[in-house]
Amino acid sequence: MKIENISFPDSVLLLARKYGINITDQKIKGVNSSQKNTLYDVNAMAAEFFQRQLSDLPQGKTAREYLRKRGITDNIIESFKIGYASTSWDGVHQFLKKKGISTDIQNSAGLIKERENGGGYVDRFRERIIFTISDSEGRVVGFGGRVLNDTDSRPKYLNSPETLVYKKGNILYGLNITKDSIRKSKEAFLVEGYFDLITVYQHGIKNIIATSGTALTEDHARILRRYTDTVTLVFDGDEAGRNASDRGGIVLLNGGVKVKVISLPYGNDPDNFIREKRGEGFLNIARESKTFMEYIINKAIAESDLKSLDEKIRCINSIIPFLSIINNSVERSIYLSLLAEKTGVSEKAIMDEMSKKEYRMQNTEYGTKKSSTSHSALRTPHSHNKAERILVQLMLLDNKNIEKIKRHISIDDFKDNDLTEIASVLFTLSNSNDNITISHIMDMLSGERLKKLVSEMVFEDIEYQEVDKNIGDCIRYIKKNRIDINELVKQLKTAVSEGNHQQFKELQGQILKIKQNAIIRDS
Repeated sequence: MKIENISFPDSVLLLARKYGINITDQKIKGVNSSQKNTLYDVNAMAAEFFQRQLSDLPQGKTAREYLRKRGITDNIIESFKIGYASTSWDGVHQFLKKKGISTDIQNSAGLIKERENGGGYVDRFRERIIFTISDSEGRVVGFGGRVLNDTDSRPKYLNSPETLVYKKGNILYGLNITKDSIRKSKEAFLVEGYFDLITVYQHGIKNIIATSGTALTEDHARILRRYTDTVTLVFDGDEAGRNASDRGGIVLLNGGVKVKVISLPYGNDPDNFIREKRGEGFLNIARESKTFMEYIINKAIAESDLKSLDEKIRCINSIIPFLSIINNSVERSIYLSLLAEKTGVSEKAIMDEMSKKEYRMQNTEYGTKKSSTSHSALRTPHSHNKAERILVQLMLLDNKNIEKIKRHISIDDFKDNDLTEIASVLFTLSNSNDNITISHIMDMLSGERLKKLVSEMVFEDIEYQEVDKNIGDCIRYIKKNRIDINELVKQLKTAVSEGNHQQFKELQGQILKIKQNAIIRDS
Protein backbone atom coordinates (compact mmCIF):
# COMPACT_ATOMS: atom_id res chain seq x y z
CA MET A 1 0.00 0.00 0.00
CA LYS A 2 1.30 3.42 -0.93
CA ILE A 3 0.15 6.88 0.00
CA GLU A 4 -0.55 8.86 -3.19
CA ASN A 5 1.28 6.17 -5.19
CA ILE A 6 4.74 7.20 -4.04
CA SER A 7 7.59 5.12 -2.69
CA PHE A 8 8.71 4.44 0.88
CA PRO A 9 11.21 7.31 1.22
CA ASP A 10 8.89 9.75 -0.55
CA SER A 11 6.07 8.68 1.77
CA VAL A 12 8.30 9.32 4.78
CA LEU A 13 8.88 12.90 3.64
CA LEU A 14 5.18 13.40 2.90
CA LEU A 15 4.06 12.14 6.30
CA ALA A 16 6.84 14.03 8.06
CA ARG A 17 5.64 17.28 6.52
CA LYS A 18 2.00 16.46 7.29
CA TYR A 19 2.57 15.68 10.96
CA GLY A 20 5.37 18.12 11.73
CA ILE A 21 8.15 15.56 12.14
CA ASN A 22 11.62 16.99 11.58
CA ILE A 23 13.30 14.52 9.24
CA THR A 24 16.03 15.56 6.85
CA ASP A 25 16.68 13.78 3.57
CA GLN A 26 19.97 12.52 4.95
CA LYS A 27 18.12 10.57 7.64
CA ILE A 28 16.14 8.59 5.10
CA LYS A 29 17.81 5.74 3.28
CA GLY A 30 17.68 6.16 -0.48
CA VAL A 31 16.49 9.77 -0.53
CA ASN A 32 19.09 12.08 -2.04
CA SER A 33 19.85 13.95 -5.20
CA SER A 34 20.76 10.74 -7.00
CA GLN A 35 17.18 9.50 -6.63
CA LYS A 36 15.92 12.66 -8.31
CA ASN A 37 18.47 12.20 -11.07
CA THR A 38 17.22 8.64 -11.54
CA LEU A 39 13.68 9.89 -12.01
CA TYR A 40 14.85 12.54 -14.49
CA ASP A 41 16.64 9.83 -16.48
CA VAL A 42 13.69 7.42 -16.40
CA ASN A 43 11.28 10.15 -17.50
CA ALA A 44 13.62 11.09 -20.36
CA MET A 45 13.69 7.45 -21.49
CA ALA A 46 9.89 7.32 -21.36
CA ALA A 47 9.66 10.55 -23.38
CA GLU A 48 11.84 9.05 -26.11
CA PHE A 49 9.70 5.91 -26.07
CA PHE A 50 6.49 7.92 -26.53
CA GLN A 51 8.08 9.97 -29.32
CA ARG A 52 9.13 6.83 -31.20
CA GLN A 53 5.65 5.38 -30.81
CA LEU A 54 4.24 8.47 -32.48
CA SER A 55 6.71 8.50 -35.36
CA ASP A 56 7.34 4.78 -35.96
CA LEU A 57 4.36 2.69 -34.90
CA PRO A 58 1.56 1.90 -37.36
CA GLN A 59 -0.78 2.69 -34.45
CA GLY A 60 0.80 6.12 -34.28
CA LYS A 61 -0.65 7.00 -37.69
CA THR A 62 -4.01 7.95 -36.15
CA ALA A 63 -2.25 10.20 -33.65
CA ARG A 64 -0.12 11.79 -36.37
CA GLU A 65 -3.20 12.52 -38.46
CA TYR A 66 -4.92 14.00 -35.41
CA LEU A 67 -2.00 16.38 -34.83
CA ARG A 68 -1.86 17.37 -38.50
CA LYS A 69 -5.58 18.21 -38.45
CA ARG A 70 -4.83 20.56 -35.59
CA GLY A 71 -2.08 22.15 -37.65
CA ILE A 72 0.82 20.90 -35.52
CA THR A 73 4.02 20.68 -37.58
CA ASP A 74 6.80 18.10 -37.32
CA ASN A 75 9.18 20.78 -36.02
CA ILE A 76 6.82 21.60 -33.16
CA ILE A 77 6.33 17.89 -32.40
CA GLU A 78 10.08 17.50 -32.11
CA SER A 79 10.70 20.72 -30.16
CA PHE A 80 8.01 19.97 -27.57
CA LYS A 81 8.71 16.22 -27.51
CA ILE A 82 5.12 15.30 -28.29
CA GLY A 83 4.54 11.55 -28.32
CA TYR A 84 1.93 8.84 -28.30
CA ALA A 85 0.94 6.12 -25.84
CA SER A 86 -0.43 3.13 -27.72
CA THR A 87 -3.30 0.83 -26.78
CA SER A 88 -0.87 -1.56 -25.06
CA TRP A 89 -1.54 -2.08 -21.37
CA ASP A 90 2.13 -2.27 -20.44
CA GLY A 91 4.17 -0.87 -23.33
CA VAL A 92 6.26 1.64 -21.40
CA HIS A 93 6.43 -0.70 -18.40
CA GLN A 94 8.00 -3.52 -20.42
CA PHE A 95 10.25 -1.13 -22.33
CA LEU A 96 11.71 0.26 -19.12
CA LYS A 97 12.02 -3.21 -17.55
CA LYS A 98 14.18 -4.26 -20.49
CA LYS A 99 16.31 -1.19 -19.79
CA GLY A 100 16.84 -2.43 -16.24
CA ILE A 101 14.44 0.03 -14.57
CA SER A 102 12.70 -1.58 -11.61
CA THR A 103 8.95 -1.53 -11.10
CA ASP A 104 9.38 0.54 -7.92
CA ILE A 105 11.26 3.27 -9.79
CA GLN A 106 8.71 3.28 -12.62
CA ASN A 107 5.97 3.64 -10.04
CA SER A 108 7.85 6.41 -8.24
CA ALA A 109 8.05 8.25 -11.58
CA GLY A 110 4.27 7.96 -12.00
CA LEU A 111 4.58 6.04 -15.28
CA ILE A 112 2.72 2.94 -14.12
CA LYS A 113 0.02 2.11 -11.60
CA GLU A 114 -1.25 -1.00 -9.84
CA ARG A 115 -4.00 -2.95 -11.55
CA GLU A 116 -7.38 -2.28 -9.97
CA ASN A 117 -7.75 -5.94 -9.04
CA GLY A 118 -4.12 -6.26 -7.98
CA GLY A 119 -1.66 -8.65 -9.54
CA GLY A 120 0.77 -6.38 -11.28
CA TYR A 121 1.11 -3.00 -12.92
CA VAL A 122 -0.18 -1.29 -16.06
CA ASP A 123 0.84 1.85 -17.90
CA ARG A 124 -0.72 5.04 -16.59
CA PHE A 125 -1.08 6.44 -20.12
CA ARG A 126 -2.84 4.46 -22.87
CA GLU A 127 -4.09 5.54 -26.29
CA ARG A 128 -3.32 9.20 -25.73
CA ILE A 129 -1.33 12.03 -27.28
CA ILE A 130 1.54 12.57 -24.83
CA PHE A 131 2.86 16.00 -23.86
CA THR A 132 6.28 15.93 -22.24
CA ILE A 133 6.45 18.19 -19.17
CA SER A 134 9.88 19.59 -18.32
CA ASP A 135 11.15 21.93 -15.63
CA SER A 136 12.76 25.26 -16.48
CA GLU A 137 16.12 23.50 -16.96
CA GLY A 138 14.69 21.11 -19.53
CA ARG A 139 14.67 18.01 -17.31
CA VAL A 140 11.66 15.78 -17.96
CA VAL A 141 9.53 15.63 -14.81
CA GLY A 142 6.18 14.25 -15.98
CA PHE A 143 3.62 13.88 -18.73
CA GLY A 144 0.18 14.99 -19.81
CA GLY A 145 -2.03 12.82 -21.99
CA ARG A 146 -5.04 13.67 -24.18
CA VAL A 147 -7.52 11.22 -25.67
CA LEU A 148 -7.70 11.17 -29.47
CA ASN A 149 -11.48 11.04 -29.65
CA ASP A 150 -13.69 13.47 -27.73
CA THR A 151 -16.35 10.75 -27.52
CA ASP A 152 -13.94 8.66 -25.41
CA SER A 153 -15.60 8.01 -22.03
CA ARG A 154 -12.32 8.50 -20.19
CA PRO A 155 -11.21 11.91 -18.85
CA LYS A 156 -10.07 14.07 -21.77
CA TYR A 157 -6.79 14.95 -20.06
CA LEU A 158 -4.66 12.92 -17.67
CA ASN A 159 -1.51 14.15 -15.93
CA SER A 160 1.28 12.37 -14.08
CA PRO A 161 0.75 12.23 -10.32
CA GLU A 162 3.01 14.39 -8.19
CA THR A 163 6.39 12.79 -7.59
CA LEU A 164 9.72 13.68 -6.09
CA VAL A 165 10.50 15.75 -9.21
CA TYR A 166 7.03 16.77 -10.42
CA LYS A 167 5.20 19.32 -8.29
CA LYS A 168 2.35 20.82 -10.30
CA GLY A 169 2.39 23.97 -8.22
CA ASN A 170 5.87 24.96 -9.37
CA ILE A 171 5.96 23.70 -12.96
CA LEU A 172 5.01 25.89 -15.92
CA TYR A 173 4.60 23.96 -19.15
CA GLY A 174 6.85 25.19 -21.98
CA LEU A 175 9.00 27.47 -19.82
CA ASN A 176 12.16 25.55 -20.72
CA ILE A 177 11.55 26.49 -24.37
CA THR A 178 10.07 29.97 -24.04
CA LYS A 179 11.96 31.55 -21.12
CA ASP A 180 14.44 33.44 -23.32
CA SER A 181 11.60 34.95 -25.37
CA ILE A 182 9.84 35.95 -22.16
CA ARG A 183 12.97 37.68 -20.87
CA LYS A 184 13.47 39.47 -24.19
CA SER A 185 9.86 40.67 -24.54
CA LYS A 186 9.52 41.44 -20.79
CA GLU A 187 6.05 39.90 -20.83
CA ALA A 188 4.53 36.42 -20.70
CA PHE A 189 1.21 35.20 -22.07
CA LEU A 190 -0.27 32.59 -19.75
CA VAL A 191 -2.71 29.96 -21.05
CA GLU A 192 -4.25 26.86 -19.47
CA GLY A 193 -3.86 24.07 -22.02
CA TYR A 194 -1.05 22.24 -23.78
CA PHE A 195 -2.59 22.76 -27.21
CA ASP A 196 -3.30 26.41 -26.37
CA LEU A 197 0.40 27.00 -25.79
CA ILE A 198 1.65 24.95 -28.73
CA THR A 199 -0.71 26.52 -31.27
CA VAL A 200 0.00 30.08 -30.13
CA TYR A 201 3.74 29.37 -30.11
CA GLN A 202 3.57 27.91 -33.62
CA HIS A 203 1.99 31.14 -34.86
CA GLY A 204 5.00 33.16 -33.78
CA ILE A 205 4.10 34.23 -30.23
CA LYS A 206 7.02 32.67 -28.37
CA ASN A 207 6.71 34.37 -24.97
CA ILE A 208 4.08 32.01 -23.62
CA ILE A 209 3.67 29.46 -20.83
CA ALA A 210 0.88 27.24 -19.49
CA THR A 211 -0.09 25.81 -16.15
CA SER A 212 0.34 22.06 -15.75
CA GLY A 213 -2.94 20.56 -14.65
CA THR A 214 -3.48 22.89 -11.70
CA ALA A 215 -4.50 26.40 -10.74
CA LEU A 216 -1.91 29.15 -10.39
CA THR A 217 0.08 29.14 -7.16
CA GLU A 218 2.41 31.45 -5.26
CA ASP A 219 5.32 29.38 -6.53
CA HIS A 220 4.22 29.98 -10.11
CA ALA A 221 4.22 33.73 -9.45
CA ARG A 222 7.66 33.53 -7.84
CA ILE A 223 9.08 31.58 -10.80
CA LEU A 224 7.58 33.97 -13.34
CA ARG A 225 9.15 36.97 -11.62
CA ARG A 226 12.58 35.56 -12.49
CA TYR A 227 11.82 36.27 -16.14
CA THR A 228 9.26 39.10 -16.23
CA ASP A 229 7.13 41.33 -14.05
CA THR A 230 4.16 41.38 -16.45
CA VAL A 231 1.84 38.47 -17.24
CA THR A 232 -1.16 38.54 -19.58
CA LEU A 233 -3.83 35.93 -18.85
CA VAL A 234 -5.39 34.31 -21.93
CA PHE A 235 -7.99 31.86 -20.64
CA ASP A 236 -11.05 30.37 -22.33
CA GLY A 237 -13.86 32.75 -23.24
CA ASP A 238 -16.47 31.09 -21.02
CA GLU A 239 -17.52 31.28 -17.39
CA ALA A 240 -14.88 28.77 -16.28
CA GLY A 241 -12.19 30.75 -18.09
CA ARG A 242 -13.33 34.01 -16.52
CA ASN A 243 -13.33 32.44 -13.07
CA ALA A 244 -9.81 31.14 -13.70
CA SER A 245 -8.74 34.66 -14.68
CA ASP A 246 -10.19 36.03 -11.43
CA ARG A 247 -8.34 33.49 -9.28
CA GLY A 248 -5.12 33.62 -11.26
CA GLY A 249 -5.02 37.40 -11.27
CA ILE A 250 -5.27 37.54 -7.48
CA VAL A 251 -2.44 35.03 -7.04
CA LEU A 252 -0.16 36.91 -9.44
CA LEU A 253 -0.95 40.33 -7.95
CA ASN A 254 -0.23 39.02 -4.48
CA GLY A 255 3.03 37.65 -5.88
CA GLY A 256 4.13 41.08 -7.09
CA VAL A 257 3.35 40.52 -10.79
CA LYS A 258 1.58 43.06 -13.00
CA VAL A 259 -1.44 41.39 -14.55
CA LYS A 260 -3.33 42.02 -17.79
CA VAL A 261 -6.23 40.04 -19.23
CA ILE A 262 -7.21 39.22 -22.80
CA SER A 263 -10.95 38.60 -23.10
CA LEU A 264 -11.55 36.08 -25.86
CA PRO A 265 -14.98 35.93 -27.53
CA TYR A 266 -17.37 33.61 -25.72
CA GLY A 267 -16.85 29.96 -26.68
CA ASN A 268 -13.28 30.50 -27.91
CA ASP A 269 -10.07 29.18 -26.41
CA PRO A 270 -6.58 30.37 -27.43
CA ASP A 271 -6.10 27.30 -29.63
CA ASN A 272 -9.16 27.68 -31.86
CA PHE A 273 -9.02 31.49 -31.80
CA ILE A 274 -5.50 31.70 -33.20
CA ARG A 275 -6.13 28.93 -35.73
CA GLU A 276 -8.99 31.03 -37.09
CA LYS A 277 -7.53 34.53 -36.69
CA ARG A 278 -3.83 33.63 -37.09
CA GLY A 279 -0.99 35.30 -35.22
CA GLU A 280 -1.91 38.82 -36.29
CA GLY A 281 -5.44 38.36 -34.96
CA PHE A 282 -4.03 37.25 -31.62
CA LEU A 283 -1.70 40.26 -31.45
CA ASN A 284 -4.59 42.58 -32.32
CA ILE A 285 -6.69 41.33 -29.43
CA ALA A 286 -3.60 41.40 -27.19
CA ARG A 287 -3.28 45.14 -27.90
CA GLU A 288 -6.78 45.52 -26.48
CA SER A 289 -5.90 43.72 -23.23
CA LYS A 290 -6.99 45.38 -20.01
CA THR A 291 -5.26 45.62 -16.68
CA PHE A 292 -6.59 43.08 -14.21
CA MET A 293 -8.60 45.68 -12.29
CA GLU A 294 -10.06 47.16 -15.48
CA TYR A 295 -11.09 43.65 -16.45
CA ILE A 296 -12.67 42.99 -13.02
CA ILE A 297 -14.58 46.29 -13.03
CA ASN A 298 -15.79 45.90 -16.62
CA LYS A 299 -16.87 42.29 -16.04
CA ALA A 300 -18.80 43.10 -12.86
CA ILE A 301 -20.58 46.02 -14.51
CA ALA A 302 -21.44 43.98 -17.62
CA GLU A 303 -23.04 41.35 -15.38
CA SER A 304 -25.11 43.91 -13.43
CA ASP A 305 -28.18 46.03 -14.07
CA LEU A 306 -26.97 49.34 -12.66
CA LYS A 307 -30.48 50.79 -12.89
CA SER A 308 -31.32 48.59 -9.92
CA LEU A 309 -30.08 49.91 -6.57
CA ASP A 310 -29.57 46.39 -5.19
CA GLU A 311 -27.66 45.34 -8.30
CA LYS A 312 -25.45 48.42 -8.12
CA ILE A 313 -24.60 47.73 -4.47
CA ARG A 314 -23.91 44.07 -5.24
CA CYS A 315 -21.69 45.05 -8.16
CA ILE A 316 -19.59 47.45 -6.09
CA ASN A 317 -19.32 45.01 -3.19
CA SER A 318 -18.07 42.30 -5.57
CA ILE A 319 -15.25 44.59 -6.73
CA ILE A 320 -14.12 45.88 -3.32
CA PRO A 321 -12.18 42.70 -2.34
CA PHE A 322 -10.07 43.06 -5.50
CA LEU A 323 -9.40 46.75 -4.81
CA SER A 324 -8.31 45.84 -1.30
CA ILE A 325 -5.34 43.78 -2.50
CA ILE A 326 -3.81 46.73 -4.38
CA ASN A 327 -1.02 48.08 -2.17
CA ASN A 328 -0.07 51.12 -4.25
CA SER A 329 -2.29 54.00 -3.08
CA VAL A 330 -2.03 55.89 -6.39
CA GLU A 331 -3.04 52.83 -8.39
CA ARG A 332 -5.90 52.11 -6.01
CA SER A 333 -7.08 55.74 -6.34
CA ILE A 334 -7.12 55.45 -10.14
CA TYR A 335 -9.36 52.39 -10.02
CA LEU A 336 -11.60 53.97 -7.38
CA SER A 337 -12.13 56.88 -9.77
CA LEU A 338 -12.87 54.48 -12.63
CA LEU A 339 -15.38 52.53 -10.55
CA ALA A 340 -17.04 55.73 -9.34
CA GLU A 341 -17.30 57.03 -12.90
CA LYS A 342 -18.83 53.83 -14.28
CA THR A 343 -21.33 53.33 -11.44
CA GLY A 344 -22.21 56.92 -10.58
CA VAL A 345 -21.31 56.33 -6.93
CA SER A 346 -18.90 58.74 -5.24
CA GLU A 347 -15.34 57.69 -4.47
CA LYS A 348 -15.92 58.60 -0.82
CA ALA A 349 -18.88 56.23 -0.54
CA ILE A 350 -16.85 53.39 -2.05
CA MET A 351 -13.91 54.14 0.26
CA ASP A 352 -16.25 54.20 3.26
CA GLU A 353 -17.56 50.77 2.28
CA MET A 354 -13.99 49.48 1.94
CA SER A 355 -13.26 50.74 5.46
CA LYS A 356 -16.30 48.90 6.78
CA LYS A 357 -15.01 45.72 5.21
CA GLU A 358 -11.61 46.32 6.79
CA TYR A 359 -13.15 46.50 10.26
CA ARG A 360 -15.92 44.04 9.62
CA MET A 361 -14.51 41.62 12.17
CA GLN A 362 -15.30 44.08 14.96
CA ASN A 363 -18.69 45.31 13.76
CA THR A 364 -20.48 42.34 12.19
CA GLU A 365 -24.18 42.03 13.03
CA TYR A 366 -25.25 38.43 12.78
CA GLY A 367 -28.64 37.89 11.18
CA THR A 368 -30.21 36.08 8.28
CA LYS A 369 -27.87 34.66 5.67
CA LYS A 370 -27.97 36.79 2.53
CA SER A 371 -26.31 34.52 0.01
CA SER A 372 -28.53 31.97 -1.66
CA THR A 373 -25.51 29.66 -1.89
CA SER A 374 -24.68 29.98 1.79
CA HIS A 375 -27.50 27.95 3.30
CA SER A 376 -27.31 26.48 6.78
CA ALA A 377 -26.17 23.05 5.60
CA LEU A 378 -22.87 24.56 4.52
CA ARG A 379 -22.24 25.69 8.10
CA THR A 380 -22.58 22.22 9.57
CA PRO A 381 -19.14 20.72 10.39
CA HIS A 382 -19.22 17.49 8.39
CA SER A 383 -15.44 17.14 8.66
CA HIS A 384 -12.56 18.20 10.88
CA ASN A 385 -11.33 20.64 8.23
CA LYS A 386 -14.74 22.29 7.83
CA ALA A 387 -15.08 22.64 11.59
CA GLU A 388 -11.67 24.34 11.73
CA ARG A 389 -12.57 26.69 8.87
CA ILE A 390 -15.86 27.75 10.48
CA LEU A 391 -14.11 28.48 13.77
CA VAL A 392 -11.36 30.52 12.10
CA GLN A 393 -13.91 32.45 10.04
CA LEU A 394 -15.95 33.25 13.15
CA MET A 395 -12.82 34.51 14.92
CA LEU A 396 -11.99 36.69 11.92
CA LEU A 397 -15.49 38.15 11.76
CA ASP A 398 -15.70 39.02 15.46
CA ASN A 399 -12.69 39.00 17.78
CA LYS A 400 -14.97 38.33 20.79
CA ASN A 401 -15.28 34.79 19.46
CA ILE A 402 -11.55 34.17 19.91
CA GLU A 403 -11.79 33.91 23.70
CA LYS A 404 -14.87 31.69 23.47
CA ILE A 405 -12.98 29.26 21.25
CA LYS A 406 -9.67 29.42 23.14
CA ARG A 407 -11.37 28.24 26.32
CA HIS A 408 -12.19 24.88 24.76
CA ILE A 409 -9.54 23.97 22.19
CA SER A 410 -5.85 24.66 21.64
CA ILE A 411 -3.74 25.27 18.55
CA ASP A 412 -2.73 21.59 18.67
CA ASP A 413 -6.33 20.67 17.86
CA PHE A 414 -6.03 22.28 14.41
CA LYS A 415 -4.77 19.91 11.69
CA ASP A 416 -4.87 22.06 8.53
CA ASN A 417 -1.52 23.88 8.26
CA ASP A 418 -2.94 27.14 6.87
CA LEU A 419 -5.82 27.32 9.33
CA THR A 420 -3.45 26.45 12.17
CA GLU A 421 -1.21 29.43 11.39
CA ILE A 422 -4.15 31.83 11.09
CA ALA A 423 -5.65 30.56 14.36
CA SER A 424 -2.26 30.88 16.06
CA VAL A 425 -2.01 34.52 14.96
CA LEU A 426 -5.53 35.21 16.25
CA PHE A 427 -4.82 33.50 19.58
CA THR A 428 -1.61 35.52 19.96
CA LEU A 429 -3.23 38.85 19.09
CA SER A 430 -6.07 38.19 21.52
CA ASN A 431 -3.57 38.24 24.40
CA SER A 432 -3.25 42.02 23.93
CA ASN A 433 -5.98 44.48 24.84
CA ASP A 434 -5.87 46.14 21.43
CA ASN A 435 -8.62 45.87 18.85
CA ILE A 436 -7.62 43.32 16.23
CA THR A 437 -7.82 44.52 12.64
CA ILE A 438 -7.27 42.73 9.37
CA SER A 439 -4.08 44.75 8.96
CA HIS A 440 -2.71 43.36 12.25
CA ILE A 441 -3.45 39.83 11.10
CA MET A 442 -1.96 40.29 7.64
CA ASP A 443 1.26 41.69 9.11
CA MET A 444 1.78 38.53 11.16
CA LEU A 445 1.05 35.97 8.44
CA SER A 446 4.00 34.30 6.72
CA GLY A 447 2.91 34.22 3.08
CA GLU A 448 0.61 35.62 0.43
CA ARG A 449 -1.39 32.39 0.24
CA LEU A 450 -2.48 32.82 3.87
CA LYS A 451 -3.34 36.49 3.31
CA LYS A 452 -5.48 35.50 0.34
CA LEU A 453 -7.24 32.85 2.45
CA VAL A 454 -7.99 35.41 5.17
CA SER A 455 -9.35 37.84 2.57
CA GLU A 456 -11.61 35.14 1.14
CA MET A 457 -13.04 34.28 4.56
CA VAL A 458 -13.54 37.90 5.61
CA PHE A 459 -15.22 38.95 2.37
CA GLU A 460 -17.28 35.79 1.88
CA ASP A 461 -20.96 36.68 1.54
CA ILE A 462 -22.11 34.78 4.63
CA GLU A 463 -23.60 35.72 7.97
CA TYR A 464 -24.18 33.36 10.89
CA GLN A 465 -27.55 33.28 12.66
CA GLU A 466 -26.57 31.37 15.81
CA VAL A 467 -22.91 32.08 16.45
CA ASP A 468 -22.60 30.36 19.83
CA LYS A 469 -24.33 27.26 18.48
CA ASN A 470 -21.97 27.17 15.50
CA ILE A 471 -18.98 27.47 17.82
CA GLY A 472 -20.29 24.75 20.12
CA ASP A 473 -21.05 22.36 17.26
CA CYS A 474 -17.59 22.79 15.76
CA ILE A 475 -15.78 22.40 19.08
CA ARG A 476 -17.74 19.24 19.90
CA TYR A 477 -16.97 17.83 16.45
CA ILE A 478 -13.25 18.49 16.82
CA LYS A 479 -13.13 16.98 20.31
CA LYS A 480 -15.15 13.96 19.21
CA ASN A 481 -12.87 13.36 16.24
CA ARG A 482 -9.60 14.30 17.94
CA ILE A 483 -7.01 11.76 16.86
CA ASP A 484 -4.10 11.12 19.15
CA ILE A 485 -1.22 10.44 16.75
CA ASN A 486 1.62 10.71 19.28
CA GLU A 487 2.18 6.98 19.31
CA LEU A 488 2.06 6.82 15.51
CA VAL A 489 4.65 9.58 15.34
CA LYS A 490 6.98 7.71 17.69
CA GLN A 491 6.64 4.52 15.69
CA LEU A 492 7.11 6.42 12.45
CA LYS A 493 10.37 7.92 13.70
CA THR A 494 11.56 4.48 14.74
CA ALA A 495 10.67 2.99 11.35
CA VAL A 496 12.52 5.79 9.58
CA SER A 497 15.66 5.52 11.67
CA GLU A 498 15.77 1.74 11.28
CA GLY A 499 14.74 1.69 7.62
CA ASN A 500 11.96 -0.73 8.55
CA HIS A 501 9.81 -0.78 5.41
CA GLN A 502 7.32 -3.35 6.73
CA GLN A 503 6.56 -1.44 9.91
CA PHE A 504 6.31 1.75 7.92
CA LYS A 505 3.81 0.12 5.53
CA GLU A 506 1.60 -0.85 8.46
CA LEU A 507 1.70 2.70 9.83
CA GLN A 508 1.09 3.96 6.34
CA GLY A 509 -2.08 1.88 6.13
CA GLN A 510 -3.40 3.27 9.42
CA ILE A 511 -2.76 6.85 8.38
CA LEU A 512 -4.21 6.25 4.92
CA LYS A 513 -7.39 4.90 6.53
CA ILE A 514 -7.65 8.05 8.66
CA LYS A 515 -7.08 10.17 5.57
CA GLN A 516 -9.72 8.29 3.54
CA ASN A 517 -12.28 8.64 6.32
CA ALA A 518 -11.63 12.38 6.38
CA ILE A 519 -12.12 12.57 2.60
CA ILE A 520 -15.39 10.64 2.86
CA ARG A 521 -16.65 13.08 5.47
CA ASP A 522 -15.57 16.01 3.31
CA SER A 523 -17.50 14.80 0.26
